[in-house]
Amino acid sequence: MGLVDDIILAMHGDLPALEHLLLENADYLERTAYLYLSNDTDVQDAISDTVLQAIRGIKKLQKPQFFKTWLTKILIRQCYRRYSKRRHDPILIEELPVVPVAGNELSSEQRLDLLAGLRQLNDANRQALLMHYFNGLSILEIAQITKLSPNTIKSQLLRGKQQLRDWLGDDYFAN
Repeated sequence: MGLVDDIILAMHGDLPALEHLLLENADYLERTAYLYLSNDTDVQDAISDTVLQAIRGIKKLQKPQFFKTWLTKILIRQCYRRYSKRRHDPILIEELPVVPVAGNELSSEQRLDLLAGLRQLNDANRQALLMHYFNGLSILEIAQITKLSPNTIKSQLLRGKQQLRDWLGDDYFAN
């Protein structure tokens, strides 16, 4: 049985099929949540609430091919709820998420700088950067999740990168 078959079964109320889908996406959900939240408890709470909403709302999913996009959108909403409550809390270095930068291993100071820079961005630009560079989502996938045009997403990515460059300095990360 394939992934699409499981999604269709889940859409028709098959809880074991939905459980299988959620387990298949567990690592993805955790990695994504850690990009938005640095606290283990908040990450687990966001994932739990995402799973609960997925169970309640799977029957409303209209197209099986958008399952992951739909699930990501639920998770991001949950993360933003928690993020907005805790964004002024101090960050502990040991709780920092791993920041993927091609070919570079970042020091704790660099990770703090990058995350501080991300916190300076407006929500739309930060979200576009996180989804594209940290989650590996395409511009079209981000557009589907956010219900914005691909050109708007491209603009948010460009503005977000420029704002990070301005915040961190042009030579902070070699491109």
